[in-house]
Amino acid sequence: MLDLQKLRMFVAAAHARNFTRAAEQLDLTQPTVSQQLQTLERELGVALFERLGRGIELTAAGRALLPHAEQMLALERVAEQAVRAAAGLHERTLLLGVGNTLATYALPDLLQRFGWEHPGFEVQITTGNTEQLLMQLIAGAYELALVGSPLHHAQLTVIPFLRTDLVIIVSPDDQWAGRASVSLGDLGQRRLLVREHGSALQAATAALLEAAHVRPKQPMVLSNLEAIKRSVEVGLGVALVPAMVVRREVAAGRLRQLSLEGPPITRVYNVVHHRDRHITEAARAFLALLQKPLGPDEING
Repeated sequence: MLDLQKLRMFVAAAHARNFTRAAEQLDLTQPTVSQQLQTLERELGVALFERLGRGIELTAAGRALLPHAEQMLALERVAEQAVRAAAGLHERTLLLGVGNTLATYALPDLLQRFGWEHPGFEVQITTGNTEQLLMQLIAGAYELALVGSPLHHAQLTVIPFLRTDLVIIVSPDDQWAGRASVSLGDLGQRRLLVREHGSALQAATAALLEAAHVRPKQPMVLSNLEAIKRSVEVGLGVALVPAMVVRREVAAGRLRQLSLEGPPITRVYNVVHHRDRHITEAARAFLALLQKPLGPDEING
């Protein structure tokens, strides 16, 4: 009843909260994903999703299924690793989990350089937020994960590899558009657009605001930075984001970038692996790549 293909679609839809985005992540059509999930619901005899206009939310039954489905998919990856190891492919295959921000703004360049330097290696990639990826890394689904801070876990080795300043973004027509900087306290006057719970950026932003005793008015939660940038662009609010993610929009004049007053607040990104597990040849090569200079606006950890 619980075949892995339907569970893969279920997990993707649960995380994306949208059938169309889930289909894009899986390289499938939206009708295929919707039909297969309806079949899964019929087979289980329960509704897993609330259909809410263009979005979806998990029902109580869906929330109960999600951690078990994630564990089953993680076990699938562990089984695949075992088979590849037996076939002699394990050492040259990197199973990589990547946070959503890094997958969009850093991973393409890293993969290009890795392919140039190691054309014989294979990379298999899964994306998600930090909380999801760390759980799956511990379960053995990945060998390495690229995620943001903060994070702490006794079973993991955490190596910073990328730093970029946090900045405020506003629309070109915003009341702050002519300013060079604002304070964290100023954010208490504005609607702040933030990432969802489980995102390392959301955790870092919440910690900064709490330390400054700032409570933004009517914060709006969005599931990815592209949605946040577009919402800021049309004037729905302001956002605190890593500078590396808005280079193109700022250069094109679609967004204004403001510094935070005081010492720069730096966003740290890390490569993480299990402290006690074997590190393959492919993973060692990728770790070595991350110690090389990355770009003009970011510095290695």
